[in-house]
Amino acid sequence: MHLIDFYNFKPPAELLVNRDESQAMRVNAAKTSLEFRRNAFNTDSVDEALDLLDFCYKIVSRSGLSENGTYLPKAIHPKYSCVHPKTSIDDAMEEARMVMCGAIEGLLKKQGLAAKDVDIIVTTCSIFCPTPSLASMVVNHFGMRPDVQSYHLGGMGCSNGVVAVNLVKDLLRSRPNCNAILLTTEITTPAYYKGKDKHRQVTNMIFRTGASAVLFSNKRPMLRRAKYVLDTNYRVHLAARDPAYKCIWYGPDAEGNNGIYLGKDVVNEASKSLSMAMHKVAPSILKPSQIAAYAATEVQRKLLGHKVPAYKPVFTECLDHFLIHAGGAKVLDGIGKELQLDEAAMEPSRMVLHDYGNVSSSTTWYTLGYVESVRGAKKGDRLLQIGVGSGIKCGVNVWRAVRDIHDVQDAWAHRGTDPSVLALRRGHSSWVSSLLRLALLLLLATLAFQYALGAGLLKQYEPALQPVVQQLQPLLDVLQPVTEAVEPFVQQAAAKVQGLIGA
Repeated sequence: MHLIDFYNFKPPAELLVNRDESQAMRVNAAKTSLEFRRNAFNTDSVDEALDLLDFCYKIVSRSGLSENGTYLPKAIHPKYSCVHPKTSIDDAMEEARMVMCGAIEGLLKKQGLAAKDVDIIVTTCSIFCPTPSLASMVVNHFGMRPDVQSYHLGGMGCSNGVVAVNLVKDLLRSRPNCNAILLTTEITTPAYYKGKDKHRQVTNMIFRTGASAVLFSNKRPMLRRAKYVLDTNYRVHLAARDPAYKCIWYGPDAEGNNGIYLGKDVVNEASKSLSMAMHKVAPSILKPSQIAAYAATEVQRKLLGHKVPAYKPVFTECLDHFLIHAGGAKVLDGIGKELQLDEAAMEPSRMVLHDYGNVSSSTTWYTLGYVESVRGAKKGDRLLQIGVGSGIKCGVNVWRAVRDIHDVQDAWAHRGTDPSVLALRRGHSSWVSSLLRLALLLLLATLAFQYALGAGLLKQYEPALQPVVQQLQPLLDVLQPVTEAVEPFVQQAAAKVQGLIGA
């Protein structure tokens, strides 16, 4: 399956969340407004509200999120709705239209496509599942064709940005000559928790608004635009076990306030699911030497009975980029430890968490946006995409770049470009740069020749050069303004020529 392109939505700057300013506003409201205390924490107690605010501030301070770089919709933004956070369906739909339609608009514009060019649309949002569906909202907003195939996936958590690729792959396999868009998001407005359960308050601190639109295609003309091809993928679902099933869930607390519960077993269960998924995909991504080392270790352990540690491959030796779900600092730490990844490999995912927070099913696509924008990818590079979410579910996709890619996404333009990427681009634009260098050399040679003729430096060769001068005269006339503009440089070049002639 070919991935043509994608777009990470960047919310407007007015929705930036300043951590310290937000905390100061909420602390002041907790001290002065009974309405705030009831709306935010379902309590009348000033002390209890302040204690919960202190807990929330500690969580967000240690979360890996920027002090002033993540986004929330106005309905639950402390700057706009501190005392009265709004979580109605209308407010949720406003956020959905902003991020989801914004992501698709960006993608269509980037690829020069119209809404009528879309044959399949798959949307995914875990908590907010209105009727008509979010997929129908998108079809309505863009006026898509009546025969467009639309699907909405709900309740599948943060992993679905990766897991949903399975559905898109199956749809394209069964329907040739189609363009398919996968639209990933988590609408934060209805997920906002208004209670005092600290397990549920964590999600208010780390989840942020955002969306990504990803274009896949099996149309032959579109394949020339493709960036990546899917080499292999695998998914794991551990919901048959209660510890996995119950560690993340959305529902009411003891007082009836709905929120996303994050249990203490999340990191442990996520690591188990990832370990199982990587065990399945490892044979298709490990180098022969790594497979041989694994086999030798297993022989010692299981056949010879030797007490040696289990073989753990270093995945940075066989993969080039890692797109890991930025669920939180501890989630990233756990996955990084499981895969033995260094900080260079973890940096793209940590930067997503820092600049955009946990954008749920979109996080790995924002990570890919960072990789393309800041680092770039070379033809043949392999990228490991990992999504982990409620269930516990884990999805793993392995993508391979089919061409050199350096595509600065709007969402990552503020991060600039790694100098090594600029060197990469210079090294892989050989025929263009060679042609430009040749043109520049010819220009300089022509200008130097013209100046030497005018200065009488080539007087003794004039009879032999007369035919050449006649052929070049039209070009020399055109270059006359250029000659005047670069006169000092040409004089230096001419002086060198004169020195060579004198020698």
